[in-house]
Amino acid sequence: GERERDRPHPSLPPHLSPRMLCPHGCLSPIGLPLPFLLLLLLSAAHSAALPHQLGHSRLIALRETRAEGRLVVAPSVAKADFFQLGSELGEAVEAGAEWLHFSVQDGRMVPKISFGTPVVAALRNHFPTTVFDVKLSIIEPERRVADFAQAGADIISVHPEATLQLPATLDLISSAGCAPGVVLNPGTPLSVIEPVLEPGLVDVIVVMLVNPGHGGPMYMDTALRKIDSIKRLCAQRGMDPWIEVDGGVSAKNARLLIAAGANALVAGGALFKAEDKRTALRQLRPAGECQP
Repeated sequence: GERERDRPHPSLPPHLSPRMLCPHGCLSPIGLPLPFLLLLLLSAAHSAALPHQLGHSRLIALRETRAEGRLVVAPSVAKADFFQLGSELGEAVEAGAEWLHFSVQDGRMVPKISFGTPVVAALRNHFPTTVFDVKLSIIEPERRVADFAQAGADIISVHPEATLQLPATLDLISSAGCAPGVVLNPGTPLSVIEPVLEPGLVDVIVVMLVNPGHGGPMYMDTALRKIDSIKRLCAQRGMDPWIEVDGGVSAKNARLLIAAGANALVAGGALFKAEDKRTALRQLRPAGECQP
């Protein structure tokens, strides 16, 4: 009745009553004026669609950048100072980094445990246009694809050893609105992923210089041969994927990796231990290539 329409509603500011927003007393079943309820629903729909729209635009930009043939350097979040994580990553992006690389480790597939979706989601709020490159070094990655996609991942790469259904997992990643990737450890032959190297199935191929989570020796010669073979095989199949290298990339070996066919480099200590991140990024790029 009249009193119900004049009583403040918990969703409204204390000084407003439903009658003030709808003088005709048109209340919804939950006690809110119908026009105000419609406004709330439209606002919620817009808020829900915005992350999806941004993610779609980042995915388009990701593929357009590949078509342009540019090199990308992706700072490794795991190598930043976690005490001042936001500022360190902000400096890297300000210096010209277009991607951020997240190495997710579960303590099972690799000995270390790194971080999960809360870190990805928190950083996504502060870096809405940066490509988030997520490498899942975890057992059964298909169980976590939806979580990381929702947290803000743009690329999700998985190890073929970690899943019983690699093609299905890649399709799941694509269906979640992310670019699918596969990871080759030093001891993983190229033949393991050949069945999925088809146009539209894989956007990113990560070649590890070291065994993830173990460190140890760097398998540079193995990686160079593997990169060259990937480039040749993909050319034969009409593919032009991101060939990304991770684990010990530095200014000393970047030119060799790029000459072999790499077009995305994950930079850890080479970037975060440098006093000048802009200079460090420039040293990883081939001579003459400028950051847009």
